[in-house]
Amino acid sequence: MKKYLFCIIPIICLFLLVAWKSADNDYGVFIGASDEDVSKIMKYKTVVIEPTAFTADSVAYLKAAGCTVYGYLNIGSLEEYRDYYSDFEDITLGDYEGWDDEKWIDVSNKDWQDHIVYDVAAQYAAMGLDGFFIDNADVYYQYPESKIYLGLVDILQGLRQYQLKVIINGGDTFVSECIDDKIATGLFTGINQESVFTCINFDSQTYEVQSEEDTRYFKEYLSKASRAGLEVFVIEYHASGVNWVKAKTYFDKKGYSWYNAEDLNLN
Repeated sequence: MKKYLFCIIPIICLFLLVAWKSADNDYGVFIGASDEDVSKIMKYKTVVIEPTAFTADSVAYLKAAGCTVYGYLNIGSLEEYRDYYSDFEDITLGDYEGWDDEKWIDVSNKDWQDHIVYDVAAQYAAMGLDGFFIDNADVYYQYPESKIYLGLVDILQGLRQYQLKVIINGGDTFVSECIDDKIATGLFTGINQESVFTCINFDSQTYEVQSEEDTRYFKEYLSKASRAGLEVFVIEYHASGVNWVKAKTYFDKKGYSWYNAEDLNLN
């Protein structure tokens, strides 16, 4: 029996390693990528890109290759590298922990809403994108005020004019309230959650196993979103070995699309 185990264990380990290296190319998030990475990105069925790093021709090329292409759109915070940073710096709300070049922004401000909907989103929609990948609705978790909730709703309602799919990244507090208020599916078509089985230690810049408590919470949240009729997407960070098997087994069983990112750069 012991001899048999010594033979079979290496085979199992090899199988897990091969499976880990050949994950399904159903979904990929490449916010840190650019035009130069098109050949890698086109292998995935559904992809998320940073529109400013791509041309409309590249988007058309990806779509011709069979990709559904979402464009990253940050509505809840303001990055210093954006060319419109100085225009809205005065309505920022506070520092964004873990991201030194970013600040939370007052989404209830009408000028900000109009800028996102009629300037940024309009440019992205004109590129031929299939949808928007909305980031930092977590501003409502950071600043749980009615005006912040309604500001996010106003922006999402404004985006409906482009008749594109919309995925909300994170923002579980906001999304859950939208589901409870029975307005979720009228504002967005899906949600993306990061770090269900894995987590990022920003202090040491390492990738670790998510706590059982947080994993349990996120599982319940994803189930709630799925029951509400929303598509479910997940990003894990550097899931490997047994943790990768747990993630894949669970997401495949639930029918969720997931991406195992190599690192935080998403390139």
